[in-house]
Amino acid sequence: MPDRDASNPKRLDPDIIASIENMKTLLSNDPRRRAEMERALAVEKILIQKGVNELKKEIIEKSPHEQLTFSFLPNEMTRISPFSPMSRSEMGSRAIVKQMFNNPWGTMELQGERLSVFDESVLLGVLKLATINKSFMYTTTFHELLGIMGTTSGKNTYNAVRSSLDRLTGTFVKITIKSKDTIKTGLSNHILSHVKYNKFNFDIKIDEYFGGIYLEGLITSIDLDFRAGLKGDITKAMYRFYEGQPVSFEIHIDKLCDAINLDKTQQKFELRKKINKSLKELHSQGYFEYGKINKKDHIVTKKNMKTLKNV
Repeated sequence: MPDRDASNPKRLDPDIIASIENMKTLLSNDPRRRAEMERALAVEKILIQKGVNELKKEIIEKSPHEQLTFSFLPNEMTRISPFSPMSRSEMGSRAIVKQMFNNPWGTMELQGERLSVFDESVLLGVLKLATINKSFMYTTTFHELLGIMGTTSGKNTYNAVRSSLDRLTGTFVKITIKSKDTIKTGLSNHILSHVKYNKFNFDIKIDEYFGGIYLEGLITSIDLDFRAGLKGDITKAMYRFYEGQPVSFEIHIDKLCDAINLDKTQQKFELRKKINKSLKELHSQGYFEYGKINKKDHIVTKKNMKTLKNV
């Protein structure tokens, strides 16, 4: 896979680079132009926020009975996710996939390299840092991001994060809103719009529409410290899924596998073994008061409300 390092000059047309540098020089030498540019950016920011608010309003109106767990997105986002538990060999050779998620309000389509639970951890860390910096564009370090993720710093983890950021930059998202007479496309863009790697840090920019729509509720719904303490990728995927479910919940094992992208071609006893292991971990961490697979292959769970107040 080609390196997507945004600092690599081969990636950008030389004329574009020259134009950007020329604009920087003009702005620095012309206070009037700089003021006009700042006003234009301020107007653009207002328009983006207006667009985000309109999208949220439309989807909330079309999902009046849904628990809006992830910002404006109904808890369908916790039930079906593009992030999959993957083995090391699978992560080393990723297919390009196109996924379509249907919801009462419309569809969400993602296209790009297959995303792992580790990629989800990186995205959550990036979004958390955006809340800390109060901006969708900021500078950070691998060490800081890994700290937010609860992962030890080192050369291998640095490289893994960099590859993940490249994947998220290449992941295309399209949200389409249903309406009675026509179809309105609400959002089409990449998750991350810019990553530039420097020697000791990197600059990052989250797409403002994606960030405005996705950020707010996602970070308040998922407790990153609790999630970081979970050992297994399947456990982390199940935690995300159950965050969108009622306190007492029952689901067939096949449907749970679909929701967390767990490979169903495995033997049934292997699936039971893996899911049981994650149920036990979530129970030992105080998330579940009860969680077992019954004879009908239904997973029956009950959340621990006392613990959930702190999680």
